[in-house]
Amino acid sequence: MSNEVIQPTTTALAIASSAENVGAIVRNTPESFRKNQLSHDNCLRACENLLVQIKEKGMTDELDKTAATYLERTRRTVKAMTELRSPVTKLFDQVRKEFTTLENDIDPTKAGTVPYQLQQLRNMYAAKKREEEEAKRRAEEAKRQADMAREQYRNACEDDYRQKFNDLIVTRINKLTDLNSSVNLDNYKAVYDTVAGYAVELPADWCPPSSVRMPFNLTSDESRNIRGDVMRRLIGQFAEQYRSEIGDYRQEILDKLPSKKSELERAAKASEEEAKRIAEEIKKRDAAELARKEAERVAREQEEAKKKEVQKAGAEAASLFDLSQATAQTYQPKTKVTKKIRILNPNGYMQVLMMWWAKEGSRMTDEELAKIFKKQISFCEKVANKDGEFINDGSVVYVDDVKAQ
Repeated sequence: MSNEVIQPTTTALAIASSAENVGAIVRNTPESFRKNQLSHDNCLRACENLLVQIKEKGMTDELDKTAATYLERTRRTVKAMTELRSPVTKLFDQVRKEFTTLENDIDPTKAGTVPYQLQQLRNMYAAKKREEEEAKRRAEEAKRQADMAREQYRNACEDDYRQKFNDLIVTRINKLTDLNSSVNLDNYKAVYDTVAGYAVELPADWCPPSSVRMPFNLTSDESRNIRGDVMRRLIGQFAEQYRSEIGDYRQEILDKLPSKKSELERAAKASEEEAKRIAEEIKKRDAAELARKEAERVAREQEEAKKKEVQKAGAEAASLFDLSQATAQTYQPKTKVTKKIRILNPNGYMQVLMMWWAKEGSRMTDEELAKIFKKQISFCEKVANKDGEFINDGSVVYVDDVKAQ
């Protein structure tokens, strides 16, 4: 900056070339000020004398005429004083204007200046970079949301299929339990043969429809493929678990049926009271066995649910980390982003006024509001004086403002 050549402006050249003129103005300034000071003092003295007379005697026609004459002379005195000081203040104004012109010409906030043009280019570039970054962030966020939707849908489908499979297991176990509970000496062979022939293989056509709602940001094909993948991954596990649980339980029943038959035969030979006791023991034992099987199933489901929660938390954390890595910024100009209002139609100004009034205007004093609404009040006064149109509201009154001419 120190090596720049600063060219003098037209005003600066004019000031420099009229040094004699400037010198004359400066030399005459003390005398001009003395004359204006004298006029000022004489004018105030005369006014104060008039005020004293009016206060003592009250306003009369004669004093009103004298006051009117005084005010007219005062106006002429003000004009004469202005003419005396005008060369001095004009010179000061000219010098001040020259300094401010130099400053304004390099002010980046002043429209039309060269630095302003540079600032505008930077603003546009910063806005472009910010929009690019926002677009990238939105795209990455959309991808992350879609990935999360896929993972959540996959997990939900798995949970749904597992629940349906568990319901199937419970239904089959309950069926075996009912058979075991229904055995007596008359149907023993039929029950035994039914239990022995009970299928322990998962039906080959078992594929229940999913009741999970499809995510809005996945296509029907994507959702269908996810359901197929989940079922293909689980079906082997389901088949093995079905074979194990149903087969084991069937074998438990088959192993215990002979001893149950013996108990039933003993009960048939025993007294009525002993028969009831034996039947109650059999019933309690069957109920305890069923409760044990149910407790094992619930514990297994809870363990699986815990594992799923851990996997879900890890997947979400990884997703957020991937997003932060993907949106890591390279160079970004230093920016300050603020909201600016753009009024789209005249009604917008009323919305602005209402918010301002609610947040600030309603708490301001009458004097503060009068300054802010001075232009609007003047307009309404003009309408009243010119057209005779008044505001009809209890909060507004019109008073006569009388001025002597």
